[in-house]
Amino acid sequence: MKNLVILDFGSNSARLAINRISAEGKFKEIKRIKETTRLAEGMGQTSGKKKVLDPQAVERTLKAVKYFIKVYQNYPHSEVCAIATAAVREAENSDAFLQAVKKMTGVDVKVLSGQDEAYYDYLGVVNSLPLKECLVVDMGGGSCEIVLVKDRKAQHLACIPYGAISLTERFGADKVMSARQLFEFQDFINKQYRELDWLRHAYGVPLVLLGGCNRTVARIQKRRLQQHDLEQIHGFKIPQKDFTGIYTDLLSKSNRERKKISGMEQNRADIILGGMTPVMMLLQTLNSSHVVFSESGAREGFMYTFLKKM
Repeated sequence: MKNLVILDFGSNSARLAINRISAEGKFKEIKRIKETTRLAEGMGQTSGKKKVLDPQAVERTLKAVKYFIKVYQNYPHSEVCAIATAAVREAENSDAFLQAVKKMTGVDVKVLSGQDEAYYDYLGVVNSLPLKECLVVDMGGGSCEIVLVKDRKAQHLACIPYGAISLTERFGADKVMSARQLFEFQDFINKQYRELDWLRHAYGVPLVLLGGCNRTVARIQKRRLQQHDLEQIHGFKIPQKDFTGIYTDLLSKSNRERKKISGMEQNRADIILGGMTPVMMLLQTLNSSHVVFSESGAREGFMYTFLKKM
């Protein structure tokens, strides 16, 4: 038996995933830890401004790395690898962060391009959910990956360089948005979608949702249905009207009020509308009847590719 340790540096969270690899090359996750580090903090505040990693965000993330090292050192026969997504790939000063991680872990961090991330999302979904066609939407903290799947094949892939954190900062979605702010937010997202002319081929297909804000929506719905297995969301479905109902309810609430909603992850209450608004617009535009939540995304897709090379 061998263990594969993955350090995953996202825009909102840093994660440690330890997977046990069988002799047949299959994997099973045996340990997962998440630390909210907000690595993309401040990167969406000013349009046109150079994007840089905030020193405090870097400090929080490196503190998480120290913790992760203490954990995975207790697992013998482990191979360690690391990936990073939007915040690191877009920041002009990411080299110092990457060098610090390598110094601490001995590992070169693989910075995924937007296309890489979208493709790994696709692999994670099609290898874990029995769907022939869907639109995969991974709403991260710093970017949004979208993949049109037909006959279980990736037909089109795209990465929009805006996510829940950057959109929240740009349009004030951490508070109750004014009508003007919401209109500007929606207009901005519509312009991003118009660049993807192939989206019309996704009309009527279900959306497969990944990302922390989307997972929080699933937990809120489970609470509303009086279900208690809040962490079991892989394959969980929500009709369009229920997703719309949760979104509409959140629109009228302050950050403090959102935190009181049953099922809400406290450290996502401020950014959840930044993450939900683009998804809500896709649901309406494409007339999708429902959404399906996936716990398997880019990290798992990366693992499928990594294991093939072993």
